[in-house]
Amino acid sequence: MEITIKNKQQMQKFAYETAKNAQNNQIFALFGNLGVGKSFFVKHFINSLQINKTEVLSPTFTLLNTYLTSKGEVFHFDLYRLKSHFELENIGFFLPINNNIMLIEWPEIALPFLPCDITKIYFTKASNNNYRNITIL
Repeated sequence: MEITIKNKQQMQKFAYETAKNAQNNQIFALFGNLGVGKSFFVKHFINSLQINKTEVLSPTFTLLNTYLTSKGEVFHFDLYRLKSHFELENIGFFLPINNNIMLIEWPEIALPFLPCDITKIYFTKASNNNYRNITIL
């Protein structure tokens, strides 16, 4: 499935719809370069599942943030800084895989260890630099 996002409101709606349809145990691998909307998507995904909105920060330095939501715990990983798949064990990456919703930014290093039925979402800039193309596999 491919869609074009034309503004922040459409990205927010896409995040809300994705969260609404998310199942416990679902893993979302979020691909794309810096500045294409992955963290914005995650912020609105998580806040759509919370009664009280919270500040959702990218875990670029902490590597993992967790949020208690109406669908259980949501694990938000940012694997940008990892250099080896061996580091996944050190950050507790494998603990939540079978029990919770996972959102993984920069998932490339973890792909060999993820189930084959993950949801892959690719974020790219469209020809109009303000638009985003979203491809869901």
